[in-house]
Amino acid sequence: MTPTIAGLLALGIPLAVIGLFVLRGNRAVSLFYLALCAVGLGYLFTTGAVDDIGTKAMEMAGQATQEKDPGPAPAVVPAPAQ
Repeated sequence: MTPTIAGLLALGIPLAVIGLFVLRGNRAVSLFYLALCAVGLGYLFTTGAVDDIGTKAMEMAGQATQEKDPGPAPAVVPAPAQ
């Protein structure tokens, strides 16, 4: 996935979900809201901010999915002689 697509998804999905949930009763306002979101995302795309946001989102997703380092292995202690 490219940083541009990741940035558009990271910004666009929350905007659309929250906006449509809050404005679900008024269709005209919902459509106007989506149009303004598209204009805002277009502005961010032309300025290059979407790439920066997408890169940061992909880095954060990569950090969240990495395995944690368990640290040094514990020393093996021989069993006591009986």
